[in-house]
Amino acid sequence: MEVSFNEETMKKLYELADEAGVRPEGLVEIVIHEFCRNTGGRVYTGRWSKGEVDGVKGMRYVVQWPFRPGFLEATGDLVKKWRKE
Repeated sequence: MEVSFNEETMKKLYELADEAGVRPEGLVEIVIHEFCRNTGGRVYTGRWSKGEVDGVKGMRYVVQWPFRPGFLEATGDLVKKWRKE
């Protein structure tokens, strides 16, 4: 899987990863894991007529984050994988 982010998102991602002491990839894994695991996380979609470009209609994506904070107990192998070097 490959994902890409705009410059503003990457700047914030690096900042948050640094605060957590993990690599940006590790932070993405942690956040997505908790989003998918906890009750309440959804992504709703709908057409966005003003977003049409080159004949492709735009879409709105509404992200609803889970209702409670996640708590992930990471084993040593995951810590090693995510930790900044």
